Amino acid sequence: MFDPNHNWVSLRALKGAQWAVTRLIFITLVCQLSFNGYAQEEGEWVTVESASVEQSERYTKRRVGYYTYNNIVISDATALSDKLRIVVTDSSHAVLDADGINDDGLPYFDIVSLDEQTQIYFGIKRGELNYNAVVQEFASADSPEENLLSVANMAPSAHWDNAALANVVQGDNHEEAVATLEGAANSNVYIIFDIEQSNNLVFNFSQDDTEQNRVTSWEAAHKTDSGWVVLKSWGDANVGLNTFTANPNVSANKIRFRFRGPDGANLGINQLSLISKKDDSAPISDPGGESILDTDLSGYTGYTDENGVTTVNVGFFENKVFDDAPTELFAEAVFADTVNDTARLKTALNQAKRETGGGVVILRANANGQNRFSLSHIAVPSNVRIEVEPSLVLEMRGIKEDLYPTSKNDHKNKNKPNRQFLFSFGRSNGPGNLLAERVENVEVRSTIPGQKFTIDATTNMPHNYGYMNGGNGNGVVNLTRAIPVGLFYVKNFAISDINIEDNHTESVAVQMFADADYKDGAFAYRFGPTPLFLEERYVKNPAGSPNLNKPMNPVNIPLATNDNGDFIDETGDVVPDMFAIQRNPTYGRTPVKGSIKNIKASHAHTGYGVVQVYGGDWIEIDNIEAFNGIGVRLEAGNGTDNDNFNRSGPYFSSMNKINITNVKVTNGFTGVWLKPHSKIMKDISVENIEAIDSGTALLVGKGSFNCKTRCRDLTRGRINNLVIKGDITLRQTVFDAPVAEVGNNITYLITDANRRYLANLNDKNIDQLTRNDLQQKKIIGQQTPEQLAALTPESFDNPSGTRWYKIFPTAPVLALSMLSATEVGNESAKFGFYPVDFSKANIVSDGLPEDTLILYRGDMRNPNGSTATDFINK
Repeated sequence: MFDPNHNWVSLRALKGAQWAVTRLIFITLVCQLSFNGYAQEEGEWVTVESASVEQSERYTKRRVGYYTYNNIVISDATALSDKLRIVVTDSSHAVLDADGINDDGLPYFDIVSLDEQTQIYFGIKRGELNYNAVVQEFASADSPEENLLSVANMAPSAHWDNAALANVVQGDNHEEAVATLEGAANSNVYIIFDIEQSNNLVFNFSQDDTEQNRVTSWEAAHKTDSGWVVLKSWGDANVGLNTFTANPNVSANKIRFRFRGPDGANLGINQLSLISKKDDSAPISDPGGESILDTDLSGYTGYTDENGVTTVNVGFFENKVFDDAPTELFAEAVFADTVNDTARLKTALNQAKRETGGGVVILRANANGQNRFSLSHIAVPSNVRIEVEPSLVLEMRGIKEDLYPTSKNDHKNKNKPNRQFLFSFGRSNGPGNLLAERVENVEVRSTIPGQKFTIDATTNMPHNYGYMNGGNGNGVVNLTRAIPVGLFYVKNFAISDINIEDNHTESVAVQMFADADYKDGAFAYRFGPTPLFLEERYVKNPAGSPNLNKPMNPVNIPLATNDNGDFIDETGDVVPDMFAIQRNPTYGRTPVKGSIKNIKASHAHTGYGVVQVYGGDWIEIDNIEAFNGIGVRLEAGNGTDNDNFNRSGPYFSSMNKINITNVKVTNGFTGVWLKPHSKIMKDISVENIEAIDSGTALLVGKGSFNCKTRCRDLTRGRINNLVIKGDITLRQTVFDAPVAEVGNNITYLITDANRRYLANLNDKNIDQLTRNDLQQKKIIGQQTPEQLAALTPESFDNPSGTRWYKIFPTAPVLALSMLSATEVGNESAKFGFYPVDFSKANIVSDGLPEDTLILYRGDMRNPNGSTATDFINK
């Protein structure tokens, strides 16, 4: 009789043998079929650079050998061919039972499915098992009519259903890819592809004959070093196949389709291709085409440092300072007016920087409870961390320097750093003495993470009203300047856990800025009626010449131009102003790889606020709170016609890879303000903003200059890949009088309720209101020094000065880089409009009299409600 318990092992062995035989037969058939298929198909095996092989731990099978399980890891497998294999490129142990040996004599294993693990056996021998493996795919020989478009190299606008679009690109004629425009932030529907350099381009797309999702017009373009060049201008789209054949001499490696449909309706396509012959010769200049975009629409490709090294993934701050025996500094027992702790902190930091692995300096309260330090400018060196007890107050010295100067002659110059700075990182000692190397690996934080210490920018920083020289200033403003933290030529930095008691001082509490020479941002000769742009930095005439500037020193070589005044390259092709004009590279000495977290500022200046990036890359900003002012601002320079930071062009002092999360503002201007001026900014992310009784939660601006297009070195920038997500909330809790302290531009977007409030206040009808009615307290006429000295914050509607206002909240989002929800505007460098995708954000209006969630540039109105045409087109 059969005993299942007694015979189980034998039965399992028998079944295993049967399965092994079956599997052997199956594999033999598959291999034979695969071989026959490969033999009939021309092509080659190529390594998939974007894929890697994930190895399991080593297992042992008795009398056979070691074995591992191997998974293929790849972010996007849609572009892979159907034929894949794992190739073991080197191994410490012999590879057993491979499916074959390639032309290089390396063992490989065929991959049936990416979802299955590949088991690899190795011979047994002493020593640790180590091996490397790569993924290869079989690339068929190119067909003369191969579709050059691939999903892997596709960059569509946010309107598309990406899964359906991927199927269409891969040739699924039964699929329809739909671009959703109903409720979208903009109607700029496009698909951009990187392709192999090719000419004889034929653009194709098709649509079905239904009225739904109809494409009414389309455009084709390719990208050159000078920007996008239109090959096919906007023209009617037909039912079925639409084809455009470009000039055969046009050679391209990046192309773009753009589509339009009926106003407010979605559009769809069910076929998309680009056919060409490969161009193995050098690219030939495009003889025609309408250049409509003289700007940069490309995505982020990496950070290039001062040594020319490009890194794609720099990352944010990493702690590299470790100190088992930190230096401790205790507050003085008595905090007299003469106390100045600057020298002893500098000494401790200079000692700490010499320690192996860096050094830590801890500031602590005195044993008797005295918790104040008095500090002037501290230039923090590399490889140090400053830790501060949460109970401490670090007092900025300000006017104390008048009576008790830290250094000789400081009291003679009110702009000396000892009055205005607390901590600086990578700031040179003057524009003629720039630092040779970056400051690196620095941090300021609390001794208890998450608990804030305090910086006092109030006690010694009284209001000082006067007239601003330069900038966007007009009228009487507070000129007192305090910079608690300034980050310049620095890499790998972190600032956290600070409460800043401000006094509407004229600067940002934590700012990231270029350590520049402050000379002309563009290489130009500016001593005639119009600037003459040069190949190199301007050189004056030799010493002893009758005039140092006129006539121009002949060593200065102007940029080449054609008869129309356009800049041209050595072949005579026109180069847009943005790229042709040569710039001052010192404006590229900006911070990189940083972290700013858990910072709060109270009574911040309306035009400044808590955190501002004037230039920098790879910076994360999280948990920022402002009472008055702005939470986080990304803006280079001030945007005036003489602003050298913006004259330095699209890339120096730009901002890239900036992540902003969790920002709160109360009675302020805005939670987050993004304004590119002349900069091309890439990969900016904003998530979660709460604004209470403030002008707005998020303000997205565009470049605007008073000189409009006359200033050729001030081209308009843009933000590429701006991601807005999370909760963007504007909440109103005060209704009897406005408390939001704001700047000029937002006053063009006040609510109708705000207009009624102003009309009642000024005893006028709404249609009689003027900009003069926006303020109640006014400073009339030129003020004498005595009159200025007598002014107090109560002399103004807004304590920051006469160029600032108070209003009621407007709308959660102000998208001023777009004309409307359906029209972006001219995206060229002469106008600077650009789209923003708000589809990932939950925009909330709480308590406002109007339910509008987003206002656009085209919504700007004068106080009487008439369209503010001049400001819209600024």
